[in-house]
Amino acid sequence: MGAPRAGHRTLPHTADTRIQAWGPTLEECLAQAVLGSVASFVDTTGATAAERREVRLDPADPPEDRVVALLDEVIYLMDVTGRVPVGAELTRDAAGPLARLDMADLADLPQIGAVPKAVALHGLRVERRPDGWLCEVTLDV
Repeated sequence: MGAPRAGHRTLPHTADTRIQAWGPTLEECLAQAVLGSVASFVDTTGATAAERREVRLDPADPPEDRVVALLDEVIYLMDVTGRVPVGAELTRDAAGPLARLDMADLADLPQIGAVPKAVALHGLRVERRPDGWLCEVTLDV
């Protein structure tokens, strides 16, 4: 990939927002997808977390379903609580994948792009590569 071991970026898209994320593990890739999704519409520089939320993912779900479930939850939390993740960590324990999201108030962050409304299934891609995991997801705005 020629990129850092974990990260994210916005890809060109005609109407919506497309995020690419990567990491050495699936969990890190998913955390980067969360951070990339939020960074596509707000500037999180200097943001302070007001709370931590935990999101349990189903270990039986394939990786694609985990990405969708996690990003759907981020959008839901934004709509219901007015907060977005400014930090994300995914771990795996005996019960399966667990996302810990450090949430900041959306109203305190400068908006720099269109706010996502949903996760699109079209073009969803999650794959294991020799150097780790890569995922690409489109957010409807």
